[in-house]
Amino acid sequence: MLIAIASTKKGMISTILPAQVLAQGFLVWAMVVFFAPLLYAQDINIRVLNGRNGKPITNECLNVWVGTRQRTHMVAATSNEGVALLHIADNDILAETACPGWVSRASRRTDMDGITVSGDRYIACQEYAKILPGEPPTDPLTTMPYYPIKKILESGISAANTCGKFRAEARPGELIFYVRPRTFSERMKL
Repeated sequence: MLIAIASTKKGMISTILPAQVLAQGFLVWAMVVFFAPLLYAQDINIRVLNGRNGKPITNECLNVWVGTRQRTHMVAATSNEGVALLHIADNDILAETACPGWVSRASRRTDMDGITVSGDRYIACQEYAKILPGEPPTDPLTTMPYYPIKKILESGISAANTCGKFRAEARPGELIFYVRPRTFSERMKL
């Protein structure tokens, strides 16, 4: 049986039994295993603004796809400040607040490194088939923009605004998404 000897701050010698070392090591291991997923969890704030005047859009249900529009889908509600909060962990994306009756969690495979967003009651003011203003189209013009999660977390993305001249700067972890109210004829088609 080995006995470790350690000195204390006051110069006294104490003994540490192997069982104590084992118990402390197990406790550290257990904390790492159970809390490691929380260390990697990150948040994305989707700030929804009126593309014409820059005012926040409250009480809107955002359709969020993990990957492209044909992939896993969830619906996130905006707050009174016009922000939908998404929690991203290893294989899941969870909306802080969901719209009633809709799914608030989406699974994410490792090859799905972006999100696609659209409004529900509002029309998106985005350039279709473009990720950022001025970039060349990557898909047919009917494709909705795909926003890379890594870029949102690192520097933020301010989506294109085709409804007006208002622009806002995104902070790291933020996607700014512009929408406009539906016109009378658009509301009649619903």
